[in-house]
Amino acid sequence: MRWPWVVVVCLSAATAQAQDADAGFVEPIDAGAPTAPVVASPLPLAVAPVPAPAPAPLTAAARMKGHLGFGFLGTAPVLQASEDSTMSSFGGPVPAPFVRVSVPILGLRWWTPVTRLGLEFGLGAMVSAPSSELPVANGSDIQTGPTTTELLLQLSVPIVLASTEHTIVFIAPELRMGRSTKTTGDLKDPLLSMTWDACLRAGVEIFFSFIGLPNLSLEAGVRAGFTHEVRTFSSSAPLNGPPREGRRTLSRFSTSLVANPWDLFTSTLSARYYF
Repeated sequence: MRWPWVVVVCLSAATAQAQDADAGFVEPIDAGAPTAPVVASPLPLAVAPVPAPAPAPLTAAARMKGHLGFGFLGTAPVLQASEDSTMSSFGGPVPAPFVRVSVPILGLRWWTPVTRLGLEFGLGAMVSAPSSELPVANGSDIQTGPTTTELLLQLSVPIVLASTEHTIVFIAPELRMGRSTKTTGDLKDPLLSMTWDACLRAGVEIFFSFIGLPNLSLEAGVRAGFTHEVRTFSSSAPLNGPPREGRRTLSRFSTSLVANPWDLFTSTLSARYYF
């Protein structure tokens, strides 16, 4: 009865040796066999920051707020003082024509801190003193004529309608007062003329900021309004009495485009430099 147990023990020992042999066996690697590629795990991409939008450039009206500009404001007509009548070739008096002279204006414009509001002040002056030289037997005879003096005052309130980086579009109520005097030899009785002009001006002011000169501007515009001219003179009284003052007036409504088209550039074109 011992033989079956001996057989079981022998079979168990053989099975254990076979398992140990399998555990120590290493399969050889074939160098020619294809190998699976090694794939690296992708790294997260860095997101570039979005640049902040560039600030919008200031308009010319906002840039000039609080600044003072000085320059040439154009020219304006002033009625020149003269005699009321002249003698015709037939010996009778005829009314003297209304003669006007163009007075250049220099002035200041201030764009106030108040939004879209400006103030402008201009002053013009002109003096004319004619003279003549006539040859005579003993040399020459120099004669001087009467001196005429013109003064002009301009007040304006420009109001901004629209503005870009380089331009200002505006309208401006405007008042001009002109005075002309002419000497007659009697300091107590000079000839006098007055010009009153109330108008509305529309214009555009262009700044040279696109070429690096943001404080320099050029302006052009048109005017439409009412003009009242008064010419005063001395009139002789009947029966050799004291002279009396006479007056001749002229009123008209006009625009700045009624004359030669070049007047648009000579009378309304102006230039300023702001500080």
